[in-house]
Amino acid sequence: MSRVLIRCGRLIDGHGGAPRSDMGVLLHGELITEVAPWPDFATVSADVLDLRGSTVTPGFIDAHVHLLYTGDHDHESTRSAAEGATAAQHALQAASSALQCLLGGVTTVRDCGDIGFVTLDFRDAVDAGLVPGPRVLAAGPPLTTTNGHLHWCGNVADTVDELRASTEAMCTRGVDLVKVMASGGNMTRESNKLLPQFETEEIAAVVQEAHRRGRRVAAHALNTEAIRRAVAGGVDTVEHCIWVDRDGNPDLDASVVERMAIGPTSATITMAGISRALLPWFGDLPDVEREAARAMSRTGDLYQDHDWARAMHAAGVPLVLASDAGVRFTPFSQFTQTLECGIHALGVSASVAISMATTHAAQALGIADRVGTVEPGMTADLTVLDGHIEESTTRLGSVLQVWRHGRRVVDDHRLVTLADHHWGN
Repeated sequence: MSRVLIRCGRLIDGHGGAPRSDMGVLLHGELITEVAPWPDFATVSADVLDLRGSTVTPGFIDAHVHLLYTGDHDHESTRSAAEGATAAQHALQAASSALQCLLGGVTTVRDCGDIGFVTLDFRDAVDAGLVPGPRVLAAGPPLTTTNGHLHWCGNVADTVDELRASTEAMCTRGVDLVKVMASGGNMTRESNKLLPQFETEEIAAVVQEAHRRGRRVAAHALNTEAIRRAVAGGVDTVEHCIWVDRDGNPDLDASVVERMAIGPTSATITMAGISRALLPWFGDLPDVEREAARAMSRTGDLYQDHDWARAMHAAGVPLVLASDAGVRFTPFSQFTQTLECGIHALGVSASVAISMATTHAAQALGIADRVGTVEPGMTADLTVLDGHIEESTTRLGSVLQVWRHGRRVVDDHRLVTLADHHWGN
């Protein structure tokens, strides 16, 4: 089994601390076996990889993606493409999306919007080494109401009994988690994002059935009442977590935030294309994208739009940064832009933002015993960024390399060829 010793110009280990200079990371097979200052490795025998001009981080975890979606210029086009595709077309789209995730430095994804359980088969194909891709945690088709958000994904349940039965069936089918649509959403014109879709006891029934079978529950919530019900129902993660009342006005509920800070519910903050368009350094964008960003923005300023997220962070709520890749204007290969949005909107350092997409994400997904940090005993999932990242960095470098299970899968911005690599875990 080969040993690889990586010399890092900067190392960000995922715990949120400041980058460390001139560190070594020793890989033995698919595991990290030692992390120490470079001089400590003077007598170690291994293949040395000199990355002194780069920053090494844990492999990014994108905790909210839609592998089957095409990221078109509007919700209707994205929905139409997904709704009208065949199973084979969905599988090909998942494969294409997954490749782009790897190129963007993402080594683990949580898919939150399947159709026909295609992502479960794709997950298994990646695990078997048949196709390249990040580690996939698949939710299957999300639970929703008749004409509710993403009802066109095919998993409608309107009563407690139906919700219990569907949750049991999905777990039997092999989902890694259960996704429930606690509110309406933007991609489904028939729904209302400002209103909840389920009662607290209905969400609690899903949580009970899922937890009984060892699965976590993620709840899509775009309004305060939906968040209240999701947290009261015991979900593990609240997706998007937008605090507005039924009229769309800001409505942060401090009591619910306090409950989330105590645990166990975390919040996934999705920084999609409409957020990235508000980054102050973004240049020319298509008019349709810039207009969509302005229409969704409360203030026209990314930092001011996220005062609620900073309040949650200050209160101690675990926050996860994710992309919502696959929705409009949000390609899978640009995850570093999600991190840059987090740095800017939350007013945190680069290391803290990265921790929200590594350590925090791994904890929220229940995989922190394997991935999310650069330390001995962890799986060797690594992302290598061009240049040296400091605490004050706001623009992250491009993704030079990606390592998954101790194997280099992206090198010099390019995917390692299939002939040179076995893709399984």
